[in-house]
Amino acid sequence: PLLPPLCAPSCGVPPGSGVPSGCGIPPSCGVPPAWAARLGATGFWISKCCLPLPQAKPGRAKRARTIFSSEQLARLEQEFSRQRYLVGQERGVLAASLRLTEEQVKVWFQNRRIKWRKQSLEQQQAKLAKMG
Repeated sequence: PLLPPLCAPSCGVPPGSGVPSGCGIPPSCGVPPAWAARLGATGFWISKCCLPLPQAKPGRAKRARTIFSSEQLARLEQEFSRQRYLVGQERGVLAASLRLTEEQVKVWFQNRRIKWRKQSLEQQQAKLAKMG
């Protein structure tokens, strides 16, 4: 089925049968429950209170994002330029010297390798584009 036309551009939600009170979207921008999943999948903004909250998985809670200091980042980048992989004792020594956990250092290196591969691929594509 086709989506109904959008109401106000700032809303991004098709007009419908009305919005729950306190939802933060004007009443003229209602979203019937049947549309909620489809709209979320297409990237339209929907106020969080209009949709059911996802159930948290039992077990440990999601860890807060680590904010690295400039000194920590400089040292991590220095080690990464020296070698792409840190394992075992090297990771433990680096983590201790930076006052981070081994897990934080491990994840930082994983993420940095992904960034490095992406940059390498982009550089290769740029070279190919110049040549051809």
